[in-house]
Amino acid sequence: MAPEHLEEAVTLLVSAFQDRPFYQYIAPDQVERREFLTLNFRNRLEHSLGAGDIELAFQDRRLTGIAVWSPPLNAPPPEDHSLEEAFSVFSPGLQERFFGFFRILMAARDQTIRQPYWSLAPIAVLPEEQGKGIASALIRKKLREIDASRIACFLGTQDAVNLDIYARYGFQKVREDPLAPGRFHYTMIRPKQERGCSKTSVLEQPLLPTNSKFFVPRSANQPPPYGGAGCYD
Repeated sequence: MAPEHLEEAVTLLVSAFQDRPFYQYIAPDQVERREFLTLNFRNRLEHSLGAGDIELAFQDRRLTGIAVWSPPLNAPPPEDHSLEEAFSVFSPGLQERFFGFFRILMAARDQTIRQPYWSLAPIAVLPEEQGKGIASALIRKKLREIDASRIACFLGTQDAVNLDIYARYGFQKVREDPLAPGRFHYTMIRPKQERGCSKTSVLEQPLLPTNSKFFVPRSANQPPPYGGAGCYD
């Protein structure tokens, strides 16, 4: 992604996620939620400009979809506290809920997968453009490249509806962690695809509409300054 697309991408992500139940739980106040998402996604994308792989979809020069992939690491990243510093401007309740979730996300990831692997998050499509196969095309494009290298993939979601959607691309639910009463975090892994494996045929199927969305503030599987593996929706 070129730097000139940064702010348009942030606007798209905020629009796609601001009304999601998970973020309503994290930030019940609508004004604070929008400020939180804006800071969160801007930091995430700024980091990925130099350390990730960002896929974009355009229609008539208008950005309609985005998928952010974090590549495998050769060594653990150094300890980093920029996430806590960045979010210290928000209310104590928001910080408590978000970092409680973040700890669950990191523990689930570290206990279910080891490097090398790719992480997907966030992925989003403009609300008015959903259901047209944009997210599906973004996912499949990158998975073809990943499969050529035979590397596994990781993601997380807080919406049970997404489990069937991502299963279409070979992701498997491997863990379910409670976040709050009635709320869960789901860890999904896509095993590395061996050559000749029939599972790769999912990438050749007709495009399927999807309205799935992800988010990841930084991940321990990413270098600083911003982290969080998986998807937050």
